[in-house]
Amino acid sequence: MKRIAVLLLPLLAWPGIAAAANGMLTLVVGIPMLLCLSVVLGLLLPLRSRKPVRIASIVLAVPVLAYAAYIALDATRLLRNLGSENSMIGLAFFGLMLLSCLLFFLVMRGRSAAG
Repeated sequence: MKRIAVLLLPLLAWPGIAAAANGMLTLVVGIPMLLCLSVVLGLLLPLRSRKPVRIASIVLAVPVLAYAAYIALDATRLLRNLGSENSMIGLAFFGLMLLSCLLFFLVMRGRSAAG
C-alpha cells in the first residue's frame, strides 16, 4: 500500500498546477527540456546502428515527453489570449513538443532525414 501511495503522490500536485498556472513552468522547464530533446534526437537520427539508437531514444524521450504532457496543462492556460507574448510561449512549447514527437517517430522508424 505504501508503494502505491508513493507512486500516486505526484498526482496530488495536478490541481495545484492548474490553479497556479502562470507560464513559468512552461518557460523555464518545458521549452528548454524539449529543445534539448529535439537536438539529441536530431543528432541520433542519422546514426547507422539502429538498436542502440532506439534504446537511447526510448530512454531519453519517453520520460521527457511524459513530463511534457504534465507541463502542457500550464501551457494550455497561456493560449487564452492569442496574440500576446504569453500565447507565443504556449505555441512555442507545443511546436517543440510536436517536433520532438516527430523526431522520436523518425528515429524509431529507422529512417534518416537524408534518405
